[in-house]
Amino acid sequence: MSRLAAFCLVAVALGAAAAPAAAQDWRTVGNRRQLAGEERVRVAVEYGVGELSIEPAEPGTLYRSSIRYDARTFRPVHEYSPGELRLGVAGIRDGIKTDLEGSRLDLALGPDVPLDLALKFGAVEAALELGGLRLSRVDISTGASATRLRFSKPNPIRMEQLAIEAGAAEFRAEGLANANVEALSVEGGVGDLTLDFSGAWRGDVRAHIELGLGSLTLRIPRGVGVMVTKETFLMGFDSQGLVKRGDAYYSTDWSTTEHRLTLDISGAFGSIDVRWVDPNDAL
Repeated sequence: MSRLAAFCLVAVALGAAAAPAAAQDWRTVGNRRQLAGEERVRVAVEYGVGELSIEPAEPGTLYRSSIRYDARTFRPVHEYSPGELRLGVAGIRDGIKTDLEGSRLDLALGPDVPLDLALKFGAVEAALELGGLRLSRVDISTGASATRLRFSKPNPIRMEQLAIEAGAAEFRAEGLANANVEALSVEGGVGDLTLDFSGAWRGDVRAHIELGLGSLTLRIPRGVGVMVTKETFLMGFDSQGLVKRGDAYYSTDWSTTEHRLTLDISGAFGSIDVRWVDPNDAL
């Protein structure tokens, strides 16, 4: 969990125990910027508590954002310099009893230029729809959150890496083939992790997955060649549809298929479930 998320949670707990309730001062601030010759943009979002939504914007828009926050305890963060956007909220006071259910950050990103995304959030309910965006790299770090990451449309460019750190969380990534990613890195703490590799395959994918305590569900389209190597302790592995050869597990069509998924999995105390789905059977 980020320092901002930890600060927010501690402040809320202390406020509930020691401070009288006070009227909230809800405010909403919005920003918008049109495309102005940018060739690449780095976007950094850090958000502690509330709801987070990210989706594609219409062509010609670089980004548009809206932040709803309680002005008694937080201030909005919006900084833009050519090629770099920073968004979120920062705490300004503690010791106040507050209800954070109304906190919300909405961000829409334009599809016209390559994007590097760095997303950090804590106790957040997050809906991330990144389908159709030109994504060169994505880093996602979560705390005690429920996150749904979707790629409903193909990424027009090859993504170098998608890195996910999921804490005490439920994390679902859907349409990962549409991400057009070369390397996938996932670190799971405590919780349920679902990785769905449906979508339009344009190249091979290498995935490195480290698990703590929890379950991993892999949804893999039939017709994709799969190789799994694993180093696990007290972790069940449903290897249906895979054949063990030496230290690895292979799909029967590994040597003949057009696209391949290589999985390197390590972890303890949990389960790994491989589910074969129809190519167009998205979550």
